[in-house]
Amino acid sequence: MRSPWYEVSVKRSLVLAAVLLGGACSRGPGSVHVTSVRVAAASLAEPLREAGLDEAALEAAAREALQAAGFRAGDGSRPHRAEVAVAGVRLVPPESPGAPVRVEISIEVALAPAEPGKGGAVRELGTAAVPLSGGDPGTTWKAAVQGAMGQAADGLALAFAAEAKSSEKLIADLRAEDVHVRDHAVRVLADRKSRAAVPALIERLRDDDQRVVHRAVGALAQIGDERAVGPLIELSRSGDSGLTARVARIIGDIGGAEAEGYLLTIEAGHPDPRVRGAAREALAELRASAGGTAAVAARK
Repeated sequence: MRSPWYEVSVKRSLVLAAVLLGGACSRGPGSVHVTSVRVAAASLAEPLREAGLDEAALEAAAREALQAAGFRAGDGSRPHRAEVAVAGVRLVPPESPGAPVRVEISIEVALAPAEPGKGGAVRELGTAAVPLSGGDPGTTWKAAVQGAMGQAADGLALAFAAEAKSSEKLIADLRAEDVHVRDHAVRVLADRKSRAAVPALIERLRDDDQRVVHRAVGALAQIGDERAVGPLIELSRSGDSGLTARVARIIGDIGGAEAEGYLLTIEAGHPDPRVRGAAREALAELRASAGGTAAVAARK
């Protein structure tokens, strides 16, 4: 019987293939050569060692997963090195009486340019859960490692593919069915500070996946377009005080009359002191920035 990670892996591989074929470019994952793979030994959990898995086994699994995701081995254009860390290992209780216990592994894979100063690392986290049966535990743990590693590698491939796309294609990707495609599109558009993407990013504030929602909030903060102020205010009224405080700081950075009016309102009347404090700080920074701008204009 095929394990759950296998089914997820097949689905993600099909999505990955479609994305890579649809946006093939010399700057995609196929042009990235992985020159070395290093496993953080301190992060290797004891259950993995007990199952016979060591740094060499994780390194081999990482190389295999990266190759399956479209990355190349050895020297070449855009040489990168891979860093692998086991982010978490746990036993998942049965969902119903008689169901098997599952082992869950989370693995982070980071690809960084081999030469210092050539850019930061791209990181992805992969997670897989596999039923723990009465058979060989080493087989179970290995399957979970392969599943988590494959998911992380596929995420890295999507990230490099997104970087290779035009902003117009990335804006279209914001409506993709696959959440990972939407997520990577938001990331790259944020890095590019694409004002053309602001209306589509505002739509993602209503995304079904909360990770994309929070990523879109961050993207709008990076871009700093006043068109985002109203929708961000609406989002902040969800009842989540942590989100409201974050939005207060963001719209304070963006500025404008609407932002100032909202900050005055919550600074005076929000029930959570953390939100009032965030609004107070945002107002002070907004007014300081406005004063500095006015002073510069007066000297011209």
